[in-house]
Amino acid sequence: MVGRVGREGAEVSVTAVVLAAGRATRMGGQKLLLPLGERPMVQWTVDAALGSKATKTIVVVGHEAGLVAEALEDRPVTVVLNPDYAEGMSTSLQAGVRAAGETCDGVIFLPGDQPFVTSALLDRLIDRFAETRQGVVRPLLGDRPANPVLMSAALFPEILAQGGDVGGREIVERHPGEICLVPVDDPRLVADIDSTQDYEAARGNA
Repeated sequence: MVGRVGREGAEVSVTAVVLAAGRATRMGGQKLLLPLGERPMVQWTVDAALGSKATKTIVVVGHEAGLVAEALEDRPVTVVLNPDYAEGMSTSLQAGVRAAGETCDGVIFLPGDQPFVTSALLDRLIDRFAETRQGVVRPLLGDRPANPVLMSAALFPEILAQGGDVGGREIVERHPGEICLVPVDDPRLVADIDSTQDYEAARGNA
């Protein structure tokens, strides 16, 4: 397993976890399988993770799990079923952390509806984590922190203890002094597809 060498010479192993379990209620259907160019949306995000310095890529599925997994059959990813996805985002984070295991130094959580995230951006987050060993490393667009979010293994117990549809926001807010922000200047890199209008705009840029 290839690691990254940080400032103090310690290797870091970061697992990419693509969050692809949600019901996409605002879109009225399974948005991750909608086509962008010649690929379904979820493949764009997964391919960015596979092209990055992440040591492995896990995809957490739930709603229409079989169809999402089928779309990724030819990708070297680990597909993890979250049977509790309807209980909220926290259950998907937990499924990803459990699948990542205790040997990794951190997990980078990628929403499956961020098709224009790039391997280069993920590498920047991983490299900053290797350099700083901060608890949270995430992009900063203007004055707005954005996804994807890299979280240190030191925060795994808190991830596993939370409940509901809270994602990692509450955990991040509890550690304001342990956040490293990585500026980005291209809004597309951190854009997610939440509405039909977002999707139509993304189709024009694919």
